[in-house]
Amino acid sequence: MKIGRRRFMTAAACTAASGLLPVRGVSAAGAELIHTVAAESPWFCNQVALTAKGDMFFGLPRYPDYDQTPCLAKRGPDGKPAAFPGNAWNEWKLGDDGFDSFVYVNSIHVFKDGTVWAVDQGALRADSYPPALSEPHKGAQKLVQLDADSGEVLRVLRFGDDILPKGAKLNDLRVFGDHVYVTDSGLGALIYHDLKTGVTLRRMSGFPEMQAKVEPNMQQGSHQTPKIDMIEVSDDGEWLYAAAPTGPFIKIKTAALRDPSLSDGDLAEHVEEYATIARSGGCALDTNGNLYLSELDNKRVTVLSPTGETAVLTSDDEFISPDGSFISVDRKLYIPVTQSRRTRLFGNKRDMVKRPWKIYVVDLPETFGGIKLGASLNGPSLP
Repeated sequence: MKIGRRRFMTAAACTAASGLLPVRGVSAAGAELIHTVAAESPWFCNQVALTAKGDMFFGLPRYPDYDQTPCLAKRGPDGKPAAFPGNAWNEWKLGDDGFDSFVYVNSIHVFKDGTVWAVDQGALRADSYPPALSEPHKGAQKLVQLDADSGEVLRVLRFGDDILPKGAKLNDLRVFGDHVYVTDSGLGALIYHDLKTGVTLRRMSGFPEMQAKVEPNMQQGSHQTPKIDMIEVSDDGEWLYAAAPTGPFIKIKTAALRDPSLSDGDLAEHVEEYATIARSGGCALDTNGNLYLSELDNKRVTVLSPTGETAVLTSDDEFISPDGSFISVDRKLYIPVTQSRRTRLFGNKRDMVKRPWKIYVVDLPETFGGIKLGASLNGPSLP
């Protein structure tokens, strides 16, 4: 249903008050999918992405207490991650301006063309560092596209203060053809960039649809819950889905988002509330429109169909803060587990992280829990 600004605020408040979540299910056989460890990282890892031929990349943010990291890595022939592209881009240190190096890579992704995209927030976390370190230098906050084989930097997108005002934090992105869609989790906004024309639009900045839902007992330690965060684009490019970790997921026509003749107020009237979700760290979308949600409180991954059916795909007591999952072209779902809730940032008196960080994987069947599962959006199908 379409939901305007006033109705959105009312619906969000009612959902928060009731604690309403979608009905959860299990597979028809009553069993979850088996997961195994696909890879391990010596660095804090919140994202993975794979090319069509199976090259795996790791997103490695400079999380508080874990700032000794290359930020982006690629799995080598020995199965271990190594800095990628392996030069000054991976060697940022305190005092550097971060213009041509990775400072805080919050997300990575591989799309149909097989290139690697990295979202660099350009500064350390504001909930843990003083402004001198948490406010990015000019040009440090950026989107970087790299050749997956050579590591050549193909493109760097930087935006001015009109697109990234003070407090804005590039969070995640999806690329569909020449269209780039990005979430700003700092202030709450959607950003659109046209690779062909260079046109860039900042949309619905600060609007209720772009904010995190306030939940009881949500604050943990000094951690600040991001505003709009997760983002997906449908297989046909017609719909954009987005949510803060607390939900709800919204959907909006990409054509409306790209239309500069629509004011933000008019655009907000095109927003539809798509689904109430459990608090989630990341997501993936398949070609059938199923959302795969990495649930933070429940230590599990669920699948949500476009018609509202849900099923618990897999779970584990060690799924402590699962994050940005990825569906490979051979129909495997990769799940990085950050363990962020074991860190001091979440109010723990001591760090309780278990090293190394693990990336789990499950094979996706054709159907699960009565839901027909789709294929990867991220690359060509294998022959």
